[in-house]
Amino acid sequence: MKTIVGFGEVMVRISPVGQQAFGDSNTVQLTAGGSEANVLAKLGCLTGEFRTQLITVLRDDLAGRALAADLARYRVGTDFVRWTPQYRNGVYYLEQGIGPIVARVDYDREGSAIAHLAGDAAQFGVLDSADAFFVSGITPALSAACREATQRALDRARSAGVAVFFDVNYRKKLWKPGQARETIEEYLRAGLITGLITTETDARSVFGIDRGVDDSSPMPVLIERSRLVLEDLRGLFGEACPLYVLTIRKRVTNETGQWASAALLPDGSYVVGDAFDYVILDRPGAGDACSAGLIAGYLGLRPDGSLRDDLPLADRIRTGLDLGNRMAIVAQKTVGDLGPAWPVTMYFSRVSESREISR
Repeated sequence: MKTIVGFGEVMVRISPVGQQAFGDSNTVQLTAGGSEANVLAKLGCLTGEFRTQLITVLRDDLAGRALAADLARYRVGTDFVRWTPQYRNGVYYLEQGIGPIVARVDYDREGSAIAHLAGDAAQFGVLDSADAFFVSGITPALSAACREATQRALDRARSAGVAVFFDVNYRKKLWKPGQARETIEEYLRAGLITGLITTETDARSVFGIDRGVDDSSPMPVLIERSRLVLEDLRGLFGEACPLYVLTIRKRVTNETGQWASAALLPDGSYVVGDAFDYVILDRPGAGDACSAGLIAGYLGLRPDGSLRDDLPLADRIRTGLDLGNRMAIVAQKTVGDLGPAWPVTMYFSRVSESREISR
């Protein structure tokens, strides 16, 4: 049994059905969303050998209970959720966009419960028996209290010998690039992160690394340029962070493109996962799905559902990238942030280059 812990905000996601815009349709969907919750939801469904726990704060009202019910559907553990009668639950509004109409997200999360009550020592005690910890750059960006709590969580994870996976997940609506870089660099230089996960966009915005990863170049070129991005990150932070991971997206249109991911291992070897074409029906959660696959592979999950944490790191990371890429493809066709509730075997049997119907 492997335990994976996440720390972050769970928000109410409000979105019109399909590609409708607010005002064009009075029919909306309310679901749970948030990077850390998304990662745990996907991990919890991969195998019965994974147990997840989310550290967060929710307002004890109808919306908070609806969020908890949505988390429970995807086997996200809520034993360490703090409930409060004060403050509020964060909300985000999503319009999918279509064709040349760009998708848009508006946040309404200022002063939310987690920003005021970001966690205490009792909540973080679950890290002492965890196998992996996931947090993103969104959490420390929410408030000074959240930055302090993130530091506390990372320190505790290191003391317990827990592998830490950190997704940069830069949000310009939450903080400035300089603030993000200063905070995340402190984590990296202190050796608090086992695996840094980022995109070419975030590497450029936060760390000033630009190796020409764009949408006009063919995927083999982007994969080679991504190696340079990861090597530049290793050049900045060295072995203080053992593993560097980049998701690679070639956007053809707003709804279609190609997806891959790659990792730079501690010995300097470069590992690339399977690449796939993708079609977007629902945008949020693709990067989180890729992170979930990476963590699952690191912990030893195999395509047949067995756990082999005794395998070499390169083998485990390659499986994690292959799984994460498949999960990202499926996440973009699944309505809602948390789903789908697929086991690992289904990702490898359903996501392939085959164009035949499986009968």
